[in-house]
Amino acid sequence: MQETKPQKRLAYYEALKILKHKTIRRFVVLSGVRRVGKTTILYQMIENLIGEGVNPKNILYATFDNPILKLANVETVLSMYESLYPIEGTRYLFFDEVQYTENWELWMKVIYDSRKEIRLAATGSASPILEKGSTDSGTGRWSILKIPTISFYEYSKLLSL
Repeated sequence: MQETKPQKRLAYYEALKILKHKTIRRFVVLSGVRRVGKTTILYQMIENLIGEGVNPKNILYATFDNPILKLANVETVLSMYESLYPIEGTRYLFFDEVQYTENWELWMKVIYDSRKEIRLAATGSASPILEKGSTDSGTGRWSILKIPTISFYEYSKLLSL
């Protein structure tokens, strides 16, 4: 996996708290313009899980802005993963740029409702599309965290590293 950045944004801690919550199961969707760090937050979350002893085979990262994955839907990607790695226990799915896959919100609803062993984090750059999907299918199933551009506080912290 790509090396992650050492500094972590507030959204990283919020997203990880939602993903790993013991009693309330909810998916997390990171929303924001391009280049604000959404993918980096996913990588940092994956690194955290592996550091805590989660088997890397229990973690799937897929980026739907990949030309090949754009042709597939969420269920196809999930089926291929599960056929390659028959896994027991909690699975962690990380879907990057999910807005590029057709009916992403319906697939996330189906996964949430029927696959209790799955925890999921996704990113998307098209906020209106993500918010509409969240209202239609995501209510009570996932939380959208809006990732802003870097704040002055975060910038100051980076300068002190």
